[in-house]
Amino acid sequence: MKVYISVDMEGIAGVSHPNPTGRADAGYPAAVDLMVGEANAAIEGALTGGADEILLNDSHGGMYNLRPADLHPAARVLQGQKAWSMVAGAGPDAGFELAIFVGYHARAGHPRGTIAHTAVLGAWGIAVGLVAGDDALADEVADWLPWAERIIVKTASGGNAAASFHPTFARDLIRSGAERAVRRAAAGELQPLVVDPPVVVEVDYRNAIAADYAAIIPGAERVGDRGVRFEAPDAVTAYRGFLAGVRLAGIVD
Repeated sequence: MKVYISVDMEGIAGVSHPNPTGRADAGYPAAVDLMVGEANAAIEGALTGGADEILLNDSHGGMYNLRPADLHPAARVLQGQKAWSMVAGAGPDAGFELAIFVGYHARAGHPRGTIAHTAVLGAWGIAVGLVAGDDALADEVADWLPWAERIIVKTASGGNAAASFHPTFARDLIRSGAERAVRRAAAGELQPLVVDPPVVVEVDYRNAIAADYAAIIPGAERVGDRGVRFEAPDAVTAYRGFLAGVRLAGIVD
């Protein structure tokens, strides 16, 4: 079975504040160590469950955080800035049967980013079998992905605080969850997320000018003080619009 793993950093156990997720922060190397640990746990669990090919997508920030030499040698690692962002390398013809998300986190407001990622994978026929991160994320994806393993490695306590499990325990949870996800995928217990058209993505940006830039995308419209609504005939087009809007918003202060 071909398994796709996407790893972010903010949802990793032990990462409780935004500062260490930035490369310039003194705590960044320690955060990378924690990220490597959970990535390897997901790889190990997938292998035990029966995976015979694994692609790991480094999905945080500039997307070149993980040290390849520290990762389990059974997985290939995809790093660097990528047009398809957190689902790069999956694609409609890549042959993946299962996707695993590690280190993900809840957003302010509605979880449009995470749902956008899972929806486009669903359009490509790939089932999401595990989502690991904080408790708020688990609550947000429960209705969208009721079949998926939801691994809680920390409890959110405000925007800049969290109560985390010990990294060793968090990795055990992810390892066993990944094994279950692969076995359940092989047994036909999982399914791709299918979103009926039209597919709508709504994003609240950090300020009004960022939303103004994002709304330049054809088909997008401004809503509220700093929101943008994008409606598309299918999940892939909606995801393209979501990515384009986020990138346009990112070029303005």
